[in-house]
Amino acid sequence: MQRNIRGKLKMRKFFLSWSINIISFFIVSRLINGFHFQNFMSIFLTSIAFGIVNAMLKPLLIFLSLPFMLVTFGIFLFVINAALLEVVAFFVRGFSIDSFLTAIVGSLLLSLISFIISLIVFPKRVRI
Repeated sequence: MQRNIRGKLKMRKFFLSWSINIISFFIVSRLINGFHFQNFMSIFLTSIAFGIVNAMLKPLLIFLSLPFMLVTFGIFLFVINAALLEVVAFFVRGFSIDSFLTAIVGSLLLSLISFIISLIVFPKRVRI
């Protein structure tokens, strides 16, 4: 019984986190001119694809770029996120980014907006 409740809670947190990503992508698309979505379905698909790409490629990219991460005190992570956004934009129809600089700014804003929304939705989970 308790195992079932934990599973439901994990699924609920997963969907809340995914919803936060969707909202963050929507807000970033409104704030940055070079961050384009054709419709809501493309935001939805981009959020799925970005989650998959983050889970599969990000740990490897962080490991490979560890010297840059150490020298820049982690700021290079935004460059990695921008590269992952470009990969997602290449594969998801209806999502495009005008330039790599736009992707870096978008990466920064996505992180910031997701963090702020997470503070509101999960006040005990997020620590500053």
